[in-house]
Amino acid sequence: MRKEDIASAIIYLIMIAIALVVGFTAISDAFTNLYSTFNSKFNSFAFAIVVIIVGLLFNMIMLEVFHVLGGKMGKYNIVSVNVVGLCIYKESGKWKFGFKDFDGLTGETKLSPKSKDSNLKPFVWLPLFMYILELIGCITLYTLGSSMKEADRFSPLCWLAVAALLWVVISSMMALYNFVPVKLDSMTDGYRLMLLTKKVNAEAFNEVMRIENLQREGKPVDSIRVFDEITDYTASVNLYSVYEHLAKGEFEDAEKLIDAILEQKDKVSSITANRLLAQKLYIKILTLSKEEAQKYYDSDVDDNVRRFISNDLSMESLRAYVLIAGMLDESLGEVQYANGRKSKALKRSLPARASIEEKLYEDALAFVKKAHPDWDFAKQAA
Repeated sequence: MRKEDIASAIIYLIMIAIALVVGFTAISDAFTNLYSTFNSKFNSFAFAIVVIIVGLLFNMIMLEVFHVLGGKMGKYNIVSVNVVGLCIYKESGKWKFGFKDFDGLTGETKLSPKSKDSNLKPFVWLPLFMYILELIGCITLYTLGSSMKEADRFSPLCWLAVAALLWVVISSMMALYNFVPVKLDSMTDGYRLMLLTKKVNAEAFNEVMRIENLQREGKPVDSIRVFDEITDYTASVNLYSVYEHLAKGEFEDAEKLIDAILEQKDKVSSITANRLLAQKLYIKILTLSKEEAQKYYDSDVDDNVRRFISNDLSMESLRAYVLIAGMLDESLGEVQYANGRKSKALKRSLPARASIEEKLYEDALAFVKKAHPDWDFAKQAA
């Protein structure tokens, strides 16, 4: 399981714990009073459902509204605004509406930098400012409503106090996911805040958005910036250039970029470093003689990296694995095993890289087939 998956699971558990603790304490007491106010358990339950639905929709929409405002303040073009799959997006200079996937808990706003001066900070900070204002408003309403005497329990302010309590729980759980400063299973403002602690990461983020926007529009991606200062995020930008070289068969240029990152591998995550080593191994086996590739594998690839490559469900590792299995270990069964994992690994690739990854994998498989024309690749491994 990936580190971000574990972190996400922990956050989800905390969110559930908050809902249970608050639900069985403050909300339970508030609903006891609400039940006597409505004189009906059904009516109080319906009231709660309406508040929860409205609260969720309000927070989902306002999060993206404030992202849009922050993007405009930071000098970005708005490419698309997505709320739970309902997406308004720009295509060929015109705004359109449709259903699209999104990278986020409840939605996503995509940007394109207008210039090198585009500043991501308002985009990240404005939604947090919105949550603080919302929290202050809800606490104020709850305090006013809770302080009213028993004789005034039919006042709308009492109902609003209960609604505010439910509302603040909903918004707090969403804020916890969105602003926790770790990498989760989707891109969050908390992760962006963590990136912005380094100026170079903000520059890299703008470069990623520029590249992705050109790819969405079907335009050629030229002059991809290569960063000398290596972080986990700048390394991911440099990998765009690595893929460009690999797609063109420019293995020497791709290896130089990989080596430049690996020289500072203490500044990237272990997953990034190991996948870079898998990329390098892929190049070595394709470009060196079998004897030279075997020597490199035996002397330069340690057991930890080998285990990572064999277990990692990414196309970078899988295409290296199929070459190890077919060319160095000469195991048809392991090649078939890799083929069986290909579709799942391909789904994990970035959409813009999927076609390149599929071609690189097929090139590796063709290389193995050429070396073993007698192997029956149609037969599936048990």
